Amino acid sequence: MKEILAYYRDDLAAAEEIINGNIHSTIKVIPELSSYIFESGGKRFRPLLVIASAALCGYRGPKAHVAACVAEYIHTATLLHDDVVDESDTRRGRASANNIWGNEASVLVGDFLLARAFQMMVQNLDSQSLQVMAQACMHLAEGEILQLLKSFDVGTTVEDYYSIIFGKTAALISACCEVGALISGEEGARREALKRYGQEIGYAFQIVDDCLDVVGNPEKTGKPLGNDLKEGKLTLPILLALERSTREEKKKVRDALLADEFKPQLFVQVREVVEKYRGVEQARERAREHAARAIEYLEVFEDGLEREYLIAMARFIVERDM
Repeated sequence: MKEILAYYRDDLAAAEEIINGNIHSTIKVIPELSSYIFESGGKRFRPLLVIASAALCGYRGPKAHVAACVAEYIHTATLLHDDVVDESDTRRGRASANNIWGNEASVLVGDFLLARAFQMMVQNLDSQSLQVMAQACMHLAEGEILQLLKSFDVGTTVEDYYSIIFGKTAALISACCEVGALISGEEGARREALKRYGQEIGYAFQIVDDCLDVVGNPEKTGKPLGNDLKEGKLTLPILLALERSTREEKKKVRDALLADEFKPQLFVQVREVVEKYRGVEQARERAREHAARAIEYLEVFEDGLEREYLIAMARFIVERDM
């Protein structure tokens, strides 16, 4: 990843300048809260995908930088909203925005970032790119609503899980790659290939994140282990383990999910079930399968450094440290 970031350093710097330069407002809390969240150590993964996808199609220029900013604004708005819905106290290892400024300000600044993103698209991008990003925002909302409806639901299925992560993660990542193609003037098979590439790595990305919630290093992830279960989310490692578990083991998971007060020992008993049936290993193998399919979609492009970097990014996603 260091080599990739170095290769796109100037493009990412240009996008960062746009990100920081468009949060101005006469209302003081908007730039204050926005700056706080943008400076909190985000990976800028979605802006990188816009830039790298456009470069694969032969374009490196200002439209990619604007689209990269748009992607980061939309993503950040969803994080602000998520922390309110999930009642989170931390984000990326430090106090969440809602913990400092309150829920109301976090929601409304998230709305501001969404509005600014669409304003920038209308002013700088084509109607097809606008349509793709608008549809991604719709899917984001659907994914978050479905996740809310499935919270603390012991009947959640693997199919439900995929519907949730398509909306909350894969849809926007897919849109980033597709817009990269569109601003380069690509249509047809190459645009579709990047769209599908993005969707597959989006699945892989979220699955690995959910594995990290079970066995990751909290110092790296920025959140305590078992946070998803505490919030009532049955993620893929748990769901795959439940498919093979005994009735008594299912009851342990159910009791932990529905407990009046979530305690560390409840997560421990759920993790024991996940470890027994290799839920994390199975989930990570699925992530690898998604990454492999993503790489296959890139076969319509000629060999070159840009293609190799997108392949490397797909592989990096699934090999992140547990």
